[in-house]
Amino acid sequence: MEAKSLTIESRKDTGKNISRKLRQEGYIPGVMYSHGKAEPIRFLNKEFAKLFKGKISESIIFDLHEPSSKDHEEKMAYVKDYQVDPITNEILHVDLFKVTANEKIHTNVPIEFIGTAKGTKMGGVLEVEAREIIVECLPKDLPEKIQIDVSELNTGDSIHVRDINAGEKVRILSNLEAAIVTVIIPKIAAIEEKVEEEAAAVAEGGEVKEEAPTEEKSEE
Repeated sequence: MEAKSLTIESRKDTGKNISRKLRQEGYIPGVMYSHGKAEPIRFLNKEFAKLFKGKISESIIFDLHEPSSKDHEEKMAYVKDYQVDPITNEILHVDLFKVTANEKIHTNVPIEFIGTAKGTKMGGVLEVEAREIIVECLPKDLPEKIQIDVSELNTGDSIHVRDINAGEKVRILSNLEAAIVTVIIPKIAAIEEKVEEEAAAVAEGGEVKEEAPTEEKSEE
């Protein structure tokens, strides 16, 4: 696996104006959390973009480099939260969570669906119920993503959280009974199928009984 790292710098000044200035200078303002502590930091936007290649994920653990720190202990972190400008798509702020090699973490892992479900070839629609799950594990055991093959799903079939194999060293914390993906029958197709069934039932039972027309009373 390709080594991933991010160089961070501590900062003392905070506030909206400071954050705006940092972004103008090519930095992303952020905060690094660890065991109840919060440290304001900054890092280069281009380095962060290279690390995630446009798709930020909480399941990627990366090394932290802090040139000004006298602490030579190995540091790792993952993205806990981030804010993006809805108009410009610019990253406004990032929260990192620092971890150690022997400390278990709780975080989200994205799900990647592969294959084409059998049911979709018969008019079904693949409906995704969840695109990530919550797991607990050591940093070195954290998967960047979990692949789920949907090839064998027919209409009405589902894959639940309990069906996921994340490995012996990864504990899944999400609701095990929750559905991840289902092949459903579209409403229109379901209605058409019901009409066809009713028509077949009528054909087997004989002629359709028609309601007698209502006689109008003549006025005398």
